[in-house]
Amino acid sequence: MMLYTATAFRQGATSVINSGSVISRRSAAASSAAFVSLQNRHQQQQGASKHSSFAPRSSTSFHHSTTTTKLFSTLTKEESTTIKDTQYDQTNISKGLANTSYEPSKFENEIYTWWETSGCFLPDSKQSPSISKGNNKQPYVLPMPPPNVTGRLHMGHAIFVALQDVLARFHRMRGRPVLWTPGTDHAGIATQLQVEKLLIAEGKKRATPEEIEAAASNSDELSKLVSREDFLKRTWEYKEEQGGAITFQLRSLGASADWTRERFTMDADLSVGVSEAFVRLHDKGLVYRGTYMVNWSPGLMTAVSDLEVEYTNEDGTLYYFKYMVEDEDNVGNAKEDGEHLAVATTRPETIFGDTAVCVNPNDERYTHLIGKRVLVPMSESSSDDGKKARSIPIISDEYVDMEFGTGALKITPGHDPNDYDIGKKHSLDIINIMNKDATMNDKCGQNYVGLDRFDARSKLWSDMKKVGLVIKEEDHVQRVPRSQRGGEIIEPLVSKQWFVKTEGMGAKALEAVKGGDITIVPSRFEKVWYSWLTDIRDWYVTGVVGYCIVCLVLLCPSNNSYLYHM
Repeated sequence: MMLYTATAFRQGATSVINSGSVISRRSAAASSAAFVSLQNRHQQQQGASKHSSFAPRSSTSFHHSTTTTKLFSTLTKEESTTIKDTQYDQTNISKGLANTSYEPSKFENEIYTWWETSGCFLPDSKQSPSISKGNNKQPYVLPMPPPNVTGRLHMGHAIFVALQDVLARFHRMRGRPVLWTPGTDHAGIATQLQVEKLLIAEGKKRATPEEIEAAASNSDELSKLVSREDFLKRTWEYKEEQGGAITFQLRSLGASADWTRERFTMDADLSVGVSEAFVRLHDKGLVYRGTYMVNWSPGLMTAVSDLEVEYTNEDGTLYYFKYMVEDEDNVGNAKEDGEHLAVATTRPETIFGDTAVCVNPNDERYTHLIGKRVLVPMSESSSDDGKKARSIPIISDEYVDMEFGTGALKITPGHDPNDYDIGKKHSLDIINIMNKDATMNDKCGQNYVGLDRFDARSKLWSDMKKVGLVIKEEDHVQRVPRSQRGGEIIEPLVSKQWFVKTEGMGAKALEAVKGGDITIVPSRFEKVWYSWLTDIRDWYVTGVVGYCIVCLVLLCPSNNSYLYHM
């Protein structure tokens, strides 16, 4: 354990973490005589031969011992004054620092405030680009990845602050004008969750215009509903209440960012910049709009990225049922001999969205059925010829695992990412059977429309039992996708979204590592890097991609006095 005098500790610590500021380093010679005197006195008392290793690593550090502690009290008045009355302390006092003794709870806050108000974190704007280039002290700029304005710091934030602060202070020590731009993210999903929790505690909930209109005649029910406009107002109020905590924590970590340039992702001028960046990306063909399978969060009513989906192994049920083979001579009706194809699923409610049943072409059990059609359970509708069910084809693909379930796979391209790929491959129809809130829509028939997806599952299975289409149920542990934010089960949906094209960017990132321009440490993580960038899909624009665009804008704040370069 090392023992520092208060003055020595401040000198050592602050000279490192305050590099480039107005604080002058105390000369080691100013108090070296007192330290040497203390060391010699200790050696004389204990014997130099026994303590030959007692040599301070620097003029500010000593090996701790009880004797050493006692010796500090034996310093002469002149020696004590030499240690206490240093240039460092005089500088602190002259600049308004009252605490010359190191008491962290007082000193850290006071010295940080001094640094910030003294302009220690501002770049040298008087240094023109030509002068900067001439003296080889080009500006150094780094943007702060904006943490959520309504959140609290975690270890990940602490790591990036430490790393960026080291870089900022290091380049200040080299005489370069340094700009570390701070900012906070509006964190739409996270903030929405917090505001909704507050509303729930008040007995209220966010409502759609349709829900508000339906409750117009019931004043009690209407008072519990919050419109979009009122919800937005509550969200801004929550931001104002909570927003200062995250920047206070960043300052507590000693982040030497230029807080005069602090930005918020919903600032008006920043929003203009984000829009400009978005349009430029679109003009270059890097951003486009398309209809694809996304991870839909019914509770949040928004798409979330793959990074925001967590998979958990949970107990569930594997449902076995009959897909009746269609009578070719009586379309929409089953064969009289009751021939059927047994299928297993973990999500019976998605049966209404099935557009094919797929078997492995090498599975001899089903080769005679390939090309025929089967009837979708509970899909009967009235016609002039009586009730007829919707029929779908039996197709073949080696993707199907012959050992799982019955070896026959129902294909629901509108509600399963793997089925979506098979559907595109075989040009199958895509049927969306759910509303945005995960209730069943009119594609499911009058008996199920408006039901929650899990209520629809129970009712459908019960109805199928009544008509003899159920074979059995089995306990089954399944991998369930849940929203990282809200915790609800994600519903895969085909939706029109904005996407970022990743192929070209991914190829460049791969080449950067393969060519040695970027080194990944430790090297074993190169496999992860290659896996991410070779098996890559276009990203739909959620908070993650929006955050990346914001970072691009933060690199060039509009109030820069001159152009900065990385």
